[in-house]
Amino acid sequence: MNRTARRPDRPYLASRESDAAALVSTQLMTELWILKDRVAVLERLLEERQVLSRTEVSEYVPAGSFAEELDRERDAYISRVAGAPFNDETDIEALRRESDVG
Repeated sequence: MNRTARRPDRPYLASRESDAAALVSTQLMTELWILKDRVAVLERLLEERQVLSRTEVSEYVPAGSFAEELDRERDAYISRVAGAPFNDETDIEALRRESDVG
């Protein structure tokens, strides 16, 4: 059985814009949890199969070009997320370039 719910006509928070921001935040939290859950499962499987331990993952310190790649990806991610409210326009080509950081 498919169950759906319609959003109410009146905003739940102060305005429809606030509702939209809260919905985006909720969706991001959902996506983040999915990723955290999957990483935990991968770590557990790797540990159970004696490929590596969770401690190794926690204590790993990236170096060299991999550390630089992670820095670039982190900076691009922060720019996309924190800068989103300040962007008047979104250019698909710019988003594509930002996602190809690594």
